[in-house]
Amino acid sequence: MSSRGVVPAWVIEKQQKQIALKREAERKKQIRKQIAKVAGVVRAQMVALNNEEVNTWAKEEMEFVQHAVDSTVSIAKADVDFVLKRLHKSKAILEQVEALAENRERDHQRIIEAKQTAYNAAVDSVKYIRLELTQIFSEQEHERLMNDLLDVNDKLEHATVEEVTEAVETIESKAVKLRERDHQAAVDEELRRHIISSVVKTMSELGFVVGKPKLLRESGNVAVIGTLSSGRTIRFDVRVSGEMEFDMDGFKDRTCSDSLDEVLLLMEERFGVESGPVQHNWKNPDRISKGSKGFPTGGNTRSMGGSGQ
Repeated sequence: MSSRGVVPAWVIEKQQKQIALKREAERKKQIRKQIAKVAGVVRAQMVALNNEEVNTWAKEEMEFVQHAVDSTVSIAKADVDFVLKRLHKSKAILEQVEALAENRERDHQRIIEAKQTAYNAAVDSVKYIRLELTQIFSEQEHERLMNDLLDVNDKLEHATVEEVTEAVETIESKAVKLRERDHQAAVDEELRRHIISSVVKTMSELGFVVGKPKLLRESGNVAVIGTLSSGRTIRFDVRVSGEMEFDMDGFKDRTCSDSLDEVLLLMEERFGVESGPVQHNWKNPDRISKGSKGFPTGGNTRSMGGSGQ
């Protein structure tokens, strides 16, 4: 006797699902064992790497590993593969974390050294420029620049190399410009002293009684006045730039121009003080009062430019 039949598809499907669930449960059981094993290795590595250098320079990586280990305490069924993957990643991180920390520390040290080098070079440069300065105004400005450098030093730790470099280069540039202004002021002052000395000596040789040069505080000019026995006077006002204005009082007609030419010619021949074309600024004597602000002595007024060789 024989019989034939077919097992319904739903029965087979049900059995397949049961087998699959059993196999998945067994797989996850094995994964949990693997998780426990890898987690133990990772914890041991973390203990071995628990030092200041690693904790400082690989802080984010160590926090990631710690979180991965902590997540193994309570594992949801759907999380086992994810947790194991994170543990494998954590183990790989720990194998390289010391080298990573060392590299970062070296990079950080190089940055510190680069910033310190830029700062120290600027300090030396600006300090050296101070030795070349001769003017009072330069000393005050130089002190401000040194204070600016101190401000940079206060921010050195948190600033980038680019920020430090830009800041010190700006200060160095200002120091160079200060030196240029100081040098020009020194040249101008030396030129003026030469012109004043030449004016005094020239007029003395021509018979003028010359008073002591006087600094005019309002204008910054230096006034030199020479007087002849006849009472006629020539006054030179010498500017910082070396230009001169002069006022002649008591000279008549052509003697005014002749006397001026005589002074200028002797200054050039004896002292090398050249004068360009004289700019005449003739004034009506009837309208000039003695003791006026511009030219207290009154008289004819002209202006000229003076320069030294």
